[in-house]
Amino acid sequence: MRILFIMNPIAGGGKDLKRISRIIASVLQRERDCNFDLKITSKRGEATEIAEKAVHQNYDVVVAVGGDGTVNEVASGLVNSNIPLGIVPVGSGNGIARGLGLPLTLRRSIKTVCCGETHQFDVGVIQKRYFLATTGLGFDAVVGKLFDEGSSRGPLPYFYIGVKEFFHYKPKEYILEFNNTQKRVKALIVAVANTNQFGNGALIAPYAKPDDGLLDLAIIRDINAFRAIMELPRLFTGQLPRSEYYEFYQTSEVRIIRPEPAPIHVDGEPFNGADTVTVRIMPKAISVIVPVKSTENNHVREYFREIMRMNSKQGQRA
Repeated sequence: MRILFIMNPIAGGGKDLKRISRIIASVLQRERDCNFDLKITSKRGEATEIAEKAVHQNYDVVVAVGGDGTVNEVASGLVNSNIPLGIVPVGSGNGIARGLGLPLTLRRSIKTVCCGETHQFDVGVIQKRYFLATTGLGFDAVVGKLFDEGSSRGPLPYFYIGVKEFFHYKPKEYILEFNNTQKRVKALIVAVANTNQFGNGALIAPYAKPDDGLLDLAIIRDINAFRAIMELPRLFTGQLPRSEYYEFYQTSEVRIIRPEPAPIHVDGEPFNGADTVTVRIMPKAISVIVPVKSTENNHVREYFREIMRMNSKQGQRA
């Protein structure tokens, strides 16, 4: 079995590369007799190039070692290929790993690469860019751009930028076309989600499932500072759908029109976006190695998901 690890040396504020390499070698030797190569990226976009080449180099698995940006780049090189993606999350938010239910510790995630099973997941597309977790066109994209331009990494600098920018950001008017309907809304955030969260447990789309062939369109309408502080806990408890400022819809494609070009992010990675964009889903477009889970556990998880959905609906009626 041949495994290629692609590592971002600055993910999560910079990790000990030698230590990570030693742990990879130790776990692989203990769990399974296999060969592995490790390549370190040196610039943005290089992980995608390496992954694309790996598809034709007889590797059995390609593994992203880094944060959501690294995972996104590696995954982008594997979309619609027969090579599964492994994820060793060592970033700041690790939204993709969390959203796909993957281990967050180093040894457990490496062990999953060796001993897990492959599962087909959907992939989102916006302006020819892929995303596994979320894309956003509002306040979240602006914060992501400012964070990307800064030198500090981690959740605290991101939170600081978000709080500071909130008092300067002016919500935009959006026209959303989906499911043969058109909706006009003034919003702080317009996010399109394949999984349930941005990262660090921020559940922007609590009901999103990455393998249902649908995208969750999540909208946080214009909101003042006082109400934002009051509503913030809902973002981390899965209760955002109970907020009067929140709307969500499910669709396979949405066209978004806004007043002017502005930043967009894919899995937290910002780029310059057009004023009119289309977001669509590519069902089962990538294989990801996940922990082996029993059928019983899957039934229990679905039961509690349905209970949460029913409670949310009752709260909205109340």
